[in-house]
Amino acid sequence: MNLVLFLNKDLEANISYNLLKPELLKHKVRIYYSDSVGNPKNKPSDLLALEYFEKEFFFNELPEFISKNKMESSFEFFDQNFSSFPIEKCANINSKEFIQEMEDFNPDLFISIRFGKIFKDEISQVPTKGLLNLHSAILPDYRGIMGTLHAIKQEKDTIGCTLHTIPNSGIDTGEIIEIAKLEINRSKSLFGHIVQLYPLGTDLIIKSLKKMERDGSLETQEQNLQQGNYFTVPTENDFDQIKHLGMEIISVKDYQDILTVFILKNLSKIQKHHLKEWMISSFTDEMHSSRLLKV
Repeated sequence: MNLVLFLNKDLEANISYNLLKPELLKHKVRIYYSDSVGNPKNKPSDLLALEYFEKEFFFNELPEFISKNKMESSFEFFDQNFSSFPIEKCANINSKEFIQEMEDFNPDLFISIRFGKIFKDEISQVPTKGLLNLHSAILPDYRGIMGTLHAIKQEKDTIGCTLHTIPNSGIDTGEIIEIAKLEINRSKSLFGHIVQLYPLGTDLIIKSLKKMERDGSLETQEQNLQQGNYFTVPTENDFDQIKHLGMEIISVKDYQDILTVFILKNLSKIQKHHLKEWMISSFTDEMHSSRLLKV
């Protein structure tokens, strides 16, 4: 199939891409990325800390550390060395020029993961088999931004991610393909929970791609849009409620676990020690710069 991936340039989408890559290599693929989600102004310090470790730290400092310490990794970062598929930043997904570019490519399917732009009706209709979006929360309960935070804040026992269609310009209102759920572990950070959802969601995407190739279509279920809520950018109070429940927003241990599971391979004891010391130092620096309130 002709596939177009729309991704945000951050840790979660980059991990999802690497997990999808073996399946993507069977198709003709183009990738477009955004580098921000939501209004960049007046974000609470905890959200800025999360974004720092999802983006600047991940793409600027981590690859240099891996290279300097000669760590083994087959992870393909979204950087100048990316080579598996054509990739470029998408400035205006709804422009006439971009719609024409997509029509010329004749895509079968669009796949969106954390993409920071709204698909309006015209661009949504271009792919012959539709547009799929991986939403990192359970629909219809948690539409909008950071549903995982709100589920934990409400002291739910499980969180989840939803693979759904985007038939028009509605936000998180499309038909549900499948939901994957994860039990909340109070010893892990909010960030650790968010990242854990993406391997589950990636499995849903791979499953759907294989089913579409085999059967030509997917079974879907309409959402009850009278249920659930829509959440905007979280506030400082939202993050404070997570902390009052005894959960960290982001932790050195969770971040290091993510690196050793998804990015780094066959680390020696010395390399693991260097990684831990470097992570502690990096988190401490961020705390002193007032981006990170607790580690």
